[in-house]
Amino acid sequence: MTLGTLWYHKTENMTNHTNKNIKAVVFDYGGVIELEAGDMRKSIADLLGVSFDEFRNAYFKYNHLSNVENLSWEDMIVKVVAEFNDSPEIERKVRAMVRDANSKREMNSELLVLLPVLRQLGLKIGILSNNTSDLRERLREKNITDLVDEVVVSAEIGFQKPHEGAFRVIFEKLHVKPEEVVFVDDAVKSLEKSAEIGYVPILFKNNEQLKADLKELGVALP
Repeated sequence: MTLGTLWYHKTENMTNHTNKNIKAVVFDYGGVIELEAGDMRKSIADLLGVSFDEFRNAYFKYNHLSNVENLSWEDMIVKVVAEFNDSPEIERKVRAMVRDANSKREMNSELLVLLPVLRQLGLKIGILSNNTSDLRERLREKNITDLVDEVVVSAEIGFQKPHEGAFRVIFEKLHVKPEEVVFVDDAVKSLEKSAEIGYVPILFKNNEQLKADLKELGVALP
């Protein structure tokens, strides 16, 4: 399967009704339900004077500390930064950048409005996020928990996307087969094993693209 705005397996069962082959839509949290102003990793790479690819490669060596071992994202990213520059001044600047970026995150209100619509179509809704256990409380505070059927957080299960184990947990909780699930994520890496695992992937860019992709899959949005 090649990369693109829409990652999905073509189906011949396209009608004016919801595609009966699809029984659930699962969403990533950060970058999909909660939107960020740019990529913090890119900003930090620029501060360090290293290429984004170089910094991202280091990031993927350490991100399990947050996603699986429940270290805060801020403390984890400081460990990544120390691979390139371990000065106290750089650490101070990075921590300030992370906190400033966190304060500017916004909920994707247009997408949240879509969740009850998908449920009315008979679809189960889930969240699968590479995140610390703090996410569950944030979801409750933002009244999102009641909009979905199941939430799976990587730090609570010991697997992070794209590991098959993370997806198996959400499939089991929703009582669906992999091929019955559309999974929406803004990160290519999280979707890279979609063909192997068997779910239908959508690479999220924006809300209009997402709705168009869901309609093309046979989800009868108004």
